[in-house]
Amino acid sequence: MSSRILKMALASVLTLGAVAVGGCGGAQPQGPSWEPGPAIAGLNLSGRWYSQDFGDMELNQTGPKVMGKYEHPRGPEHNGTIRGDVTGDLLRIEWIQPGDSAAAVFPIRGRAVFRISKDGTKIDGRWGYDEDELAGGTWKAEKSKY
Repeated sequence: MSSRILKMALASVLTLGAVAVGGCGGAQPQGPSWEPGPAIAGLNLSGRWYSQDFGDMELNQTGPKVMGKYEHPRGPEHNGTIRGDVTGDLLRIEWIQPGDSAAAVFPIRGRAVFRISKDGTKIDGRWGYDEDELAGGTWKAEKSKY
């Protein structure tokens, strides 16, 4: 009887351990859903934008395609380019910082996803390195009125 109880206890511990380990693997930061919502009528992201984290941005939108550049506050060797697509109220981009070998700044790249405000003047999202678009941190920007 005690052997049976021991086996049941061991099975319970192993099951709980598998759930705990499985629950941790590949977890993404909690936050809003990144499924597109309804398209924003008359949306035009073209223009100057400002991000406290990533500096001035210039975006150009043609249909669903968005291209642009940003001037990083850390200096020109950290400036980068942006290219992406609008789907519904989401903007998904790839960002590239080509780096500067003279300043010992290596090239880096990644992805980001933004929720576009209903009036098209704010984007609020997350960024990551390489193919990840969430784990790097937050990225917010507001369209300039000028």
